[in-house]
Amino acid sequence: MDFHFSHDFDIDVAGYWKAFLSDEFNEGLYKVLNIKKREVVSKTDDGKIFRRVQRIDPSTPVPAIMAAIVKDNFGYTETDTLDWAKNSMEVLIEPHMAKDRFTMRGTYAVKSAGEARCRRDFSGIVKVSIPLLGGRIEKHTVEEMRKVYDQSAVFTRKWIAEKCATKP
Repeated sequence: MDFHFSHDFDIDVAGYWKAFLSDEFNEGLYKVLNIKKREVVSKTDDGKIFRRVQRIDPSTPVPAIMAAIVKDNFGYTETDTLDWAKNSMEVLIEPHMAKDRFTMRGTYAVKSAGEARCRRDFSGIVKVSIPLLGGRIEKHTVEEMRKVYDQSAVFTRKWIAEKCATKP
């Protein structure tokens, strides 16, 4: 199942990435999103490519539709590869369980939307290869992602207004 989420922010592209990649922003964001544990496994930046691998353990219970295949470890590993020249980040999500049946990847791009504004687009695919349940799990996953990205946009706008606004 394909997905696409788009949100606008009152900040330029460089400012957006600076905020988005900061430890302080991420600590606040993951607290708002009710993430039980976030561990940055690795992070590198050579000026051309930024790479980050992080393990995420949500505190939300396993959805009923997934209970048959995911017992207690609803967590996942996220691998991000940001090409600075393109302002585009490839994102790969690997669940801790049922890796061979779940594919999720996307492109997280930030583009100028006018003076001191940008648009964040996240597009990709969720594919679950489980007979009779795959489509329902895909739909549920995309619906939950939409909620999370909408919550994230609210947090990001507030963060930008409080932390990135120019003081007179």
